[in-house]
Amino acid sequence: MEPAVSLAVCALLFLLWVRVKGLEFVLIHQRWVFVCLFLLPLSLIFDIYYYVRAWVVFKLSSAPRLHGQRVRDIQKQVREWKEQGSKTFMCTGRPGWLTVSLRVGKYKKTHKNIMINLMDILEVDTKKQERE
Repeated sequence: MEPAVSLAVCALLFLLWVRVKGLEFVLIHQRWVFVCLFLLPLSLIFDIYYYVRAWVVFKLSSAPRLHGQRVRDIQKQVREWKEQGSKTFMCTGRPGWLTVSLRVGKYKKTHKNIMINLMDILEVDTKKQERE
């Protein structure tokens, strides 16, 4: 038999079995059937969708293409901070729930927030940092 026909026959037998035993019985006692026939394919489709979405977002707002504009935006924010007298410290303007540390992000309310998109940083030149 061809694979498509075999799959159709298996699906038909499964549906018949579910009808006889009941959906609740299948979901409780035969979870592997639900996982293999429903959750795994759905998970694969979900992963493919988000992979394609991330690829499209990266291509449309590509870091190399928009790098100059983003640097100018950050420079503008730093100049505005200096013109205001540099009275507060600077920090990134990302929300507190995105902080890397376990500290509560209360310091962000007292610091000058600089908006920096950290999503598409290509690489960090660690050798240059060591020389400075």
